[in-house]
Amino acid sequence: MNLYPLRLEPQVKEIVWGGSWLAGELGRSTDLAAKLGESWEAFSATKVTNGDLAGRKLSDLFEQDPVKYFGEKSSSYPKFPLLVKFIDARENLSVQVHPDNALAQQLENYPYGKTEFWYVIQAQAGAEICYGLNETARNLDQLKEALSQQDLLRYLQKVPVREGDVVYLPAGTVHALTKGIVVYELQQDTDITYRLYDWGRTGREIHIEKGLKAIKLDNPNPKVTHPELEPLGGYAHARLVESEYFTAELYSVEDRAGLAAKPDSFNLLTVLEGTGKLAPEGRQFADEPLKKGDTLLIPPGLAARLISDGTEKPLKVISGTIR
Repeated sequence: MNLYPLRLEPQVKEIVWGGSWLAGELGRSTDLAAKLGESWEAFSATKVTNGDLAGRKLSDLFEQDPVKYFGEKSSSYPKFPLLVKFIDARENLSVQVHPDNALAQQLENYPYGKTEFWYVIQAQAGAEICYGLNETARNLDQLKEALSQQDLLRYLQKVPVREGDVVYLPAGTVHALTKGIVVYELQQDTDITYRLYDWGRTGREIHIEKGLKAIKLDNPNPKVTHPELEPLGGYAHARLVESEYFTAELYSVEDRAGLAAKPDSFNLLTVLEGTGKLAPEGRQFADEPLKKGDTLLIPPGLAARLISDGTEKPLKVISGTIR
């Protein structure tokens, strides 16, 4: 069987702080009143919806032959390594922290911790996030006392964000996505979250003991970045993040942009805006139409082009892969 771009089926999650963006903008539901918080675009349990592999989960393909479907780099991972999602924060998410790999293995018997990054798709005027600790946070005893008094906010750094910002969140960073913000998120494939404070909401567990073990005090004041697109003739490009576990690039395509084949890894392409198609270099596979909200996985060795359909909006795509 010849490899081809795998079109992926999203899984939508209704959450107390969610809104209507996922339904209204991406068509994830016909119920605009539903509180849709997240749409998981690619992760272990995602199903392929096209071609000979339709109905197969990424986890099945990984167990069958990780090198064939995901590249030589994937052979060093115990399971499919990445998770892509859209998040719509109509209200504040909990203040939380994620463990690193070692702590996730120790506390949860799970191979991956959670390092992640956000690309801000939309932010209301004056929007800000909780991002890291401020200069008054000096030790865990302070934070433990603040947690017991539900007074953690005094030690958090507040940072304004706008469309196009990049927020890098290494494991151990205390953070909260707050109301009025929509993001694309790329992360390690795990859902381990230690909730530290939930804005007075009741009924959801707070994880003080595990959270204190996960917090890292050596990166108290992280920074939001705003990568600028570099015009390259027919498209513009920006490198968004390079982490220990993944990289991500942004393409804004007015005409077309080439995507070089990755012989040793895969690409996860997610369309943020516009319409167009993914076309092969040569005759490796059939054209795949692209629209806002689509996510496709390009297996190793396939070269392709992003081609805009020439409408008013450029074809805007994030490409993520493992390091």
